This record gives sequence, C-alpha cells and structure tokens, in this order.
Amino acid sequence: MNSSHSVHDTFLVTEDSQMEHTKAQELIRQLKEIKTSNEITYPRIMERMEKNGKYVSLTTLRRVFASNSEDNADSFNYENTLLPIAEALLNVEDLPTPADSPAAKEIDGLKAVIHVQNEEIARLHEMKEHLEARITFLLEQIEKKDRRMDEKDETIKRLMDKIL
Repeated sequence: MNSSHSVHDTFLVTEDSQMEHTKAQELIRQLKEIKTSNEITYPRIMERMEKNGKYVSLTTLRRVFASNSEDNADSFNYENTLLPIAEALLNVEDLPTPADSPAAKEIDGLKAVIHVQNEEIARLHEMKEHLEARITFLLEQIEKKDRRMDEKDETIKRLMDKIL
C-alpha cells in the first residue's frame, strides 16, 4: 500500500484550510458588524451564550472582537469559539429577511409561525409544571387520607376487641 500523499491530496488540504480560514474571517467580520450596529455588550453576549448552554471566556471574546482579529482567524477554534458567539448574536428569527429574497413572504410567515409556536411551547411548559405540582399535592393528600383511614380502622379494631 502506498502511504505517500500526492500533490492533489496536498492541494485539497491546503484548499480546505484556506476555505475554512476564509469562512472564519467572514464570520468574525459579520460578528463585529452586528455587535457594533446593535451596540451589544460583552456581558450581554456572554449571557446569551450561557442561555444557549455554551461558554467562551471574556478574554477570548475580547480577542475575537479586537481590531484586525479576522487576520488571525485561524487562531480561533471555529466550532467551540466562533460558532457559540455567532449563535448568541445571530438569532435567525430576529434577522430581517432580505426583500429581494425569492421567498421573503414565506420566510417571514414561517418566522411568525415559529414565534407563535415558541410562545405556545413556553405556555405549555408552564401549564405542565403547574399540573405536576397539583398532582404532587393531590398525591400527598391521598396519602394523608389513607393514613388517617388506616388509623381509624385500627382504632375501630381495638375498640371491637375490647367490647368482644
């Protein structure tokens, strides 16, 4: 088996690395633009990331948003650093749909449906929590009643034994 790499394999690796680098650079530029245009603070970004269950240190966050950081895009882990920041800043539902998009009306309609569904899901979760608390309360009441009935039966039995 030949284990040496061909020139074609080397080109593919280099091309993929360059494409990854470009994608990271573009993402960093986009994140900087959104942060600046929406005046989003570092604590707000960190709060949003934590809400998404992700974490990036404040130092790393500052490095990502430092001037000319896109030139060193390859120093950031794309999946563990850049994507959590992007998820925190790029909420798909909040982004306006480009008017020249071929399906702009459908996209806006679907975003509205998603928003309504998310509200309904939140309401149903609240209702579920309320009903679970109610079930727990009622089970406790049944347990108390059963205990009292057992005590009453025991008292009746002792009294019957004394009489007979």
